[in-house]
Amino acid sequence: MCTSNINRYFNPLRLRFIHQILPFATTFYTDNLSRVVDRDVFIKGVYLARDPQDLAGVPGLTGGEQTILNQERDLNPFQQTKTLKVIALVTACAAISQGWQQSSINASSPRWQDEIRGPEYWIHQRILAGLIDAAPWLSGSLFGIFVGFLCVFVADMHWGVILGTAAVPSLILLFIVFLCPESPRFLIRKDKYEKAFISLRELRGSDILACRDLYYIHSHLQYESQQRLQRRQQQDLQEDEWLQRKVYQENEIATIGFLQRFLALWSDPRNRRACLAASLVMASQQLCGVSYPVNPRVAWLNFGFGLANFIFTIPAYFYIDEYRDRGRRILLPRSLGGMFVTLSCISSFFFIDDTDVRLGLVSTFTIVIFLFFYGIGAGPVPFAFSAEVFPLAFREAGMSFSVMVNFLGLGLLVLFVPAITHAFGDNGNAILLFIFTGLDAIAFILVFLFVSVPSTGKVTLESMDEVFNKPTRALVKEHLAALSCVGWSQNETQNGIELQ
Repeated sequence: MCTSNINRYFNPLRLRFIHQILPFATTFYTDNLSRVVDRDVFIKGVYLARDPQDLAGVPGLTGGEQTILNQERDLNPFQQTKTLKVIALVTACAAISQGWQQSSINASSPRWQDEIRGPEYWIHQRILAGLIDAAPWLSGSLFGIFVGFLCVFVADMHWGVILGTAAVPSLILLFIVFLCPESPRFLIRKDKYEKAFISLRELRGSDILACRDLYYIHSHLQYESQQRLQRRQQQDLQEDEWLQRKVYQENEIATIGFLQRFLALWSDPRNRRACLAASLVMASQQLCGVSYPVNPRVAWLNFGFGLANFIFTIPAYFYIDEYRDRGRRILLPRSLGGMFVTLSCISSFFFIDDTDVRLGLVSTFTIVIFLFFYGIGAGPVPFAFSAEVFPLAFREAGMSFSVMVNFLGLGLLVLFVPAITHAFGDNGNAILLFIFTGLDAIAFILVFLFVSVPSTGKVTLESMDEVFNKPTRALVKEHLAALSCVGWSQNETQNGIELQ
């Protein structure tokens, strides 16, 4: 959670003076945290949860605590806690596992077809071959692609070895996942506040930061739950009930099952907007053409494709969380627009008669230019974006649906692309890439109109309601109005972000 932005969005604790909050906070401490943290430290955390910038107003703040709070925003990844580094490693291994399997299946497909019944048989069974390759993604309805293609290169294209190597990251993940603490928000959802505090302390490295984050998350969840319940007119709650008791756990989690939460993705306007945005970016990732095989039979070309995909994702690390002029919302349109132009060129190159010239242009534009635009936006943004935009009560249902959209898109591509390419004969590659070009154009338009939040990385998870409570019609009007403004980024910052 970025402390510099707690005040930028609506904070329910700011609705009350600190002397009005403290009696309820003290009762909360006695009931939930008295065995794991000192009371005075917790009270300091309550002050900071209400206003993280007002260090002078926190009574009894020690010099060491002031140093921790001042240094927090300037920590680089290598200065974070050991626990946070382990979580980053685990999530990276999970992403590697998916990418590794994807690239392994992609590269091994023509080889197993050659060895099983021969290539002539599969010429007339394109759908069946595609169904076999698409099975993991259809049944499951990228930063491991480079490693997967590296194994393809080392294994000398032996399809059995290639497919077997995909088990490596999964085996590593099986063991290191047990080193991770449980998610604090998940533990809060289960009403396990002691464990949630311990988890936050491991992640944050200090008691005062853990207390601040815990009470801020708790208060925001209770307030949002009360607002949702009142909008549904299920209960007439008192104005300060979110401060006095656990509305979130008692009135939402205990009474709403998974099926109801899944249906609420579309019945609740706020959830529907998040679901639409997440589905659009997930579908855009797969329908942009990046999953289209370069040439599964040329090992060096696949290796170069995977290496470029890895390298060009690095810039996204520096820009994906920038607040004003960059971020997720800005990276995605630029990424999709760049891929549209690049694919238009690549599609045209297939009509060049000179084989060497055609291969050189296609390889250069694919590995260098196309993957650059993919790496800065469409590659890393969708999963990060989708994991952040749903309320905690609906996050597992929303993320499950978003991943289903992503895997379904990939599965359909793997299933039908070989058949489409074969059906159009010599012009199959060009026609298919023209189709992807059109899909990129559509994705650009839809993302520009319906995907808000220039940078969810600088917005707390609890503040997502503030973003997605805005009606879709108003959001589209703002984005269309931005077209007539010279300073697009500045306009979006003023209209879509700073919602005081």
